[in-house]
Amino acid sequence: MQTALPTSASHPFVSNDSKTEDAGFFTVLYEIIRRHPVLFTVLFMIPFVALLISMGFKWFYVFNDSAHYLSNYQINPKTGIWSDQQTYFSPGIDRYIRELDIAGLMGGIVGIFIGLFVTVSTEKANRQKEKLNQQEMEHIKTQTNLLVQATQSLNTLMVDVSGKVNEKVQLMEGADELLNGIGKVIDSAQSQGNDLLVLSNTARVEGIAPFRMEYVAKHANLKPHELRNATQFDYARKAEALQRDRTDIENKLKGAALYLQKMGSDAHVEFVTLNDQNEGATHAFLKYLGKVVNEHVSVETYRPGSNSILNQRDDIPHHNRFLVPSSEEANDPKSLLVSQLYKDHTQAVQEMQELGIRVSKVNKTLPVQLFISAPRENKPGIFRGLCVCILGSGSSASGRATKLTAFLTEDPHIVASMTELFYDYQTDGRLNTQEFIRQLI
Repeated sequence: MQTALPTSASHPFVSNDSKTEDAGFFTVLYEIIRRHPVLFTVLFMIPFVALLISMGFKWFYVFNDSAHYLSNYQINPKTGIWSDQQTYFSPGIDRYIRELDIAGLMGGIVGIFIGLFVTVSTEKANRQKEKLNQQEMEHIKTQTNLLVQATQSLNTLMVDVSGKVNEKVQLMEGADELLNGIGKVIDSAQSQGNDLLVLSNTARVEGIAPFRMEYVAKHANLKPHELRNATQFDYARKAEALQRDRTDIENKLKGAALYLQKMGSDAHVEFVTLNDQNEGATHAFLKYLGKVVNEHVSVETYRPGSNSILNQRDDIPHHNRFLVPSSEEANDPKSLLVSQLYKDHTQAVQEMQELGIRVSKVNKTLPVQLFISAPRENKPGIFRGLCVCILGSGSSASGRATKLTAFLTEDPHIVASMTELFYDYQTDGRLNTQEFIRQLI
């Protein structure tokens, strides 16, 4: 097996012509002189020539006229005349040359060359660094272009995937869309003879919605702050409208149960909800309400027939504000709300059992709510399932996420998975019923 030789591709910042990148000393010096002739002349040539001339005169005096150079000439104080009668230039220049130090001149010349060398070396290093930076920038630019292309491809893929997901899942938000979706599931089960399976913390469909200000506003196509100047009477009418729509869906569910029984179909309605009685020192439904009506929410009462303005509570978010209708002022609105919800839950369970709906009770809060039209197995023909799934139920302060995360789907794989989840909870509920315990005894 041959070993691949390293190529320049493995070193993106090194060019193939690396030998030509390292320019010579004199090449760089020439380019410096060409670009900065004045600075080079002032800072290098003039000092260098001056030091060189001074060195020449110094050496000439020392080696060719040592006796004259080493003589001690002075100015006569009486006449003011310089005692040296053989001056070469002038007394001042001669004195200047006499006092020059050969070592100092040599050091100056060497220092100029050292400075020149440092300047050229620094320029070479800067050029090399600039070239490496340029190569790095080109490499980054290339990688950025590749990243942009990959991002565009990913975006295209995500759009395709999103389109396929949207074909399978229809997202829903607000009580209107949710109730309509549940109605479609009930119609699907009744028209096709499918099993109608319901998994919900409350036996009432959207049992908490009519008491929560945010849901009442959404159902009325209003934003919560638009109820700021609403009277208690106006608010009661909007809450009652949501209550009626919710009751219509419940009646449709009961009607589907009676229809399936009357037709003699093997299909039936099954309901799994929280236990409304004490079971093992745990009251599942009241424990669930403790998560909903907690210390973060505000519960108030209002009079449905009053023309007074609703109380203004800017300190409490709308999704944490609950309003309970009451003919008189209540000392403990939270207890009143819990009592009303518990009463509705127990009554709904009893009504469904009287209609022959199979109700299983579980003792732990349900993380999802499901409404499923599940095709029966081994039934001839092609039947389509339909499912409404509400996520986050029981895990937030209100029993559902602030922004309702729910979807409607007829994808057979999702419907099958949700159906299996329903039966898992139903089995768990049956294992906790007293009827099952009596059978064991």
